[in-house]
Amino acid sequence: MSAKRILSGIPWRPYAVAVFCAFVASLIYWQVRTDWREWKQLTHGHVLLANARSGILSWKQPIVPAQFAQASCGACHREDLAQTPRLNHGRQLLVKFNCVGCHELQDVDRPEMLGPDLTNIGTKVSREWIYKWLRDPRTLTDADGTVTVNGVDLEPRMPKFDLSDVELRALSAYLSAQHAKRSEPSRISTAVAKSGDAAEQGKTRYNQMFCGTCHAIAVERGGETKLIGGDIGPELTKVGSKVKPEWLVAWLRDPQGYLEHTRMPRFQWSDKDLYQVTQFILTRLTDPDLLKNVPPLGEPSEAEVQLGKRLFVEKGCAECHVIQGIKPKSGFGPNLSALAMAAGPYEIEIESPRKLPVAFHFVKASVERLDIREAIIPRSMIAYLQAKITNPASVTPETHMPTFRMSRPDLDDVTTALLSMSGPPMPNTAQNSIIVERHHTEFHPDGEAGQLYQRYRCYVCHTFKGYGGTLAPDLSYEGSRSRREWLIEFLKNPQTLRPTLTVRMPVFSMSEQDATTLADYLSANLRKPDVNPAAVDEAAFTPPMAAQGKQLFEGKYQCQSCHTIGSSGGYVGPSLNNVGNWMTPAWMEAWLHNPQALVPGTIEPRHSFSEDEVRDITAYLLTLKQVPAVLTATSATGGGQK
Repeated sequence: MSAKRILSGIPWRPYAVAVFCAFVASLIYWQVRTDWREWKQLTHGHVLLANARSGILSWKQPIVPAQFAQASCGACHREDLAQTPRLNHGRQLLVKFNCVGCHELQDVDRPEMLGPDLTNIGTKVSREWIYKWLRDPRTLTDADGTVTVNGVDLEPRMPKFDLSDVELRALSAYLSAQHAKRSEPSRISTAVAKSGDAAEQGKTRYNQMFCGTCHAIAVERGGETKLIGGDIGPELTKVGSKVKPEWLVAWLRDPQGYLEHTRMPRFQWSDKDLYQVTQFILTRLTDPDLLKNVPPLGEPSEAEVQLGKRLFVEKGCAECHVIQGIKPKSGFGPNLSALAMAAGPYEIEIESPRKLPVAFHFVKASVERLDIREAIIPRSMIAYLQAKITNPASVTPETHMPTFRMSRPDLDDVTTALLSMSGPPMPNTAQNSIIVERHHTEFHPDGEAGQLYQRYRCYVCHTFKGYGGTLAPDLSYEGSRSRREWLIEFLKNPQTLRPTLTVRMPVFSMSEQDATTLADYLSANLRKPDVNPAAVDEAAFTPPMAAQGKQLFEGKYQCQSCHTIGSSGGYVGPSLNNVGNWMTPAWMEAWLHNPQALVPGTIEPRHSFSEDEVRDITAYLLTLKQVPAVLTATSATGGGQK
């Protein structure tokens, strides 16, 4: 009998039924074990809340669209890369908008102070001004949504909160009552001559003292409103309508008396200067319409003050601003340092009155703790982030997060930066850590020089051994570069060394004693070890050497194309008219040998000078001296920057 006949005689249907029943039984057992969730997911396309297990939450997002592709680079590279401009800009915006005030962000350090100290704000501004600022920190918003401040296209760091009138009244009442440290009344002597237009004279004095080095003012130029001045201090276009007159006088006399950590130096104002400058600020830097839409507020009631105090904490104001006796909440906003590893948002099927799946979104802080919110936005991380930034209430109706007005490119850049935050790096013994160390070294001179260093806030503009600002020259080696006698005269009456610069060192009206103390400290303590002024004998430079050096300077190397001598020459480098009184011969020689070794990144080219040429050019530069001008009332108003 053939095999075919044997197989045809065996009944197959019972076996097929048995196999099918075994499959169904296995399926039923599987669904019972999983509570039927996988079956619903396959049929309805929704991920259920109970199915948000550890394995699912650890899934990464799909490949992001092209405009956010640089986020992938940021997951590994914590430093800025030339190839990732959008990621770099997004990280800068996260700092600019003070996101770290409420959220923990990967590799973003929280500054000591994000917003102004409000401990004594009631002595500075009126309740009406506080109300107006809280209602709208900006002044204008045009039809296209462009935000302007004082008529200038600028984005303030203070975001706009959606506050009710009751909340505005309460917060303005509480803040206007902040007088923790009442300053002594500071009045200007009545003996000050008031002849002429004091405001116009104050404007002249304001310019002569180079207040614009730190502060900007909006001006009309060519039919456009532009900010003219620096950004170290606040913009002052409408400050006369903001501050109280008595506060302004006390502030100009002693800024540290109001705010100890302010970057504003303490000037040695005369009563005449103080009167004229305050008249200029209070009468010219104003806006009569600034508070016209503010309702009458009157004296704050105790109930308003107490409500305002509670709102100050609940709204997150304490996360950026300091008020004595108020502590910020811990973990006010979710930790975003591992946002790129978060799953979702997913749709989660729940029992609702509509009997329909509801869109939920969660950000993973840990598998066991999810922040779940209902929202009607597309189910993608990118859409969630951008909706949360531009309209937080659409994601979380009871949110305390303010609304940020950003251009579309800025919004995409911030999203890119957030998507790059993958948490702390995984340990890898085969590779070195790629996290860039953040150095927070500070420089604090001792003794009387240290007190003057703090009074005049030298570190705001100058760098000292890696600490300080970059607006003005690095003074880390000033003792090797400048002569003590020149430093004293310069500090008393700063003269410009770069005439084309609009940024100049302010005129502090420094006393002889203060200037001498600072010059002595700079000369003795801030030196480059291999540039010792005492090691070079100035008497060794002869007139024939100077004559040869002049020929090299003007002929062979044409140094005058960048430096001014007399009334001719270029303006790329500093003027050398008084360099013989200014620089030490040791510094000149070291500079001619290798400028970049003294000032890394300087645009001064490195010439292949021979040793004789270095000596000859140094001899010529030492002959360039000017007779010190007699310090008069007129000359004292000049200023300059080194």
